[in-house]
Amino acid sequence: MEEREVVVVGGGSTGCSVLYHLAKAGVKAPLLVDMASQLAAGQTSRSTALVRTHYSTEALTRMALLSYRFFRDFGRELPGRSAGYVETGLLVGADEASVQALRQNSAMHKRLGIDSRVMAPDELVASRVEPMLDAGAFSLFAYEPNAGYAEPAATASAFASAAVELGAEVLTGARVTKIERAPGSGGGYSVSTTGGPLRCRSVVLATGVWSKPLFSGLGVELPVKVSRHPVAIFGRPSGYLGKRPVVFDFPRSAYYKPEGNELFFVGTLSHELDVSGSEADPDAYDESISYDEASDFSRSSAAAFPVMATGGTYRRGYAGLYDNTPDQHPIIDELSEMGLPGVYCVVGLSGHGFKLAPEFGRIVASLVTDGTFRDYDVSVFKLRRFEEGRLLGGRYGVSTIL
Repeated sequence: MEEREVVVVGGGSTGCSVLYHLAKAGVKAPLLVDMASQLAAGQTSRSTALVRTHYSTEALTRMALLSYRFFRDFGRELPGRSAGYVETGLLVGADEASVQALRQNSAMHKRLGIDSRVMAPDELVASRVEPMLDAGAFSLFAYEPNAGYAEPAATASAFASAAVELGAEVLTGARVTKIERAPGSGGGYSVSTTGGPLRCRSVVLATGVWSKPLFSGLGVELPVKVSRHPVAIFGRPSGYLGKRPVVFDFPRSAYYKPEGNELFFVGTLSHELDVSGSEADPDAYDESISYDEASDFSRSSAAAFPVMATGGTYRRGYAGLYDNTPDQHPIIDELSEMGLPGVYCVVGLSGHGFKLAPEFGRIVASLVTDGTFRDYDVSVFKLRRFEEGRLLGGRYGVSTIL
């Protein structure tokens, strides 16, 4: 049985970040195991890869700010590598019910050092930040110039290759089927995979929508539900090309991500399960989008951007998955309180995983190597908060924004 100090399960952006930060912290030959034939083939491959700091809980905002700085300085942090980061700015367009929350959030962001500017609709029009947006449907805006998007697969690959240079290893095409306490007096864990058995002192679960079976095998009930999230991609007309800000549209519960020179991604700000109330099966769900879904996205984009009504063209669509917790905040924990010392998890990312991946990796690596994380309080993300009734709450009613 091959022995390792730490095994990381999950090869998305978060797992690859954990691997890199473990190797950077001096862990000897940490091993990442992923069931796909290549890294970032799961949730990460379907992320719209937004990078922003606009949150309404302080701990998550701190994570987002430090992750944004990592993306901004990616080539300096990982020399010779790129995350494909493009800074476009972000407009958060609130409805009347969210005005007070937006003002409170903007004040908190400024206190933490984030450039956040509150604008009334007429001020936005005068600013020319996004002249193509019909500001009339919104009550107030927050503008964050330091936001944008990155390339998800490139980010994960950069973390993994940098980790390998530091002595880490990656095993793809091997699905982890079971984790259990290792027999004998040496402690640690046995990790059964389709590529052979492993033994390790510690294991990190960055397993996203595939988490529940592994947690169940450890005797832990994971309060996570998997939901399907469709995205439509349109072409922009000739008068609406180039780099443009991302827009969050509270009145229509939608977001718009102009990408590259001409593409226009549209997604939902909702975490809802499908109409039957059922969870999605991560190994067998509808990865395409329906005519009705594409039509809904077309209508919302045309209403928000009138130029899209006359010249936008539908290109294609796809659906990804979110692993949602009851409070839409991640679970970051060592499961020692549940009799599993040395089992760490960063799961239930609720659609926020990619943009927070740099900081997730740094936090988990610190927990593994030092037993604590001192920069700010991450104990609020413990798994036990759900049974203890200490759920985290955001100020907005739009779940993906918190």
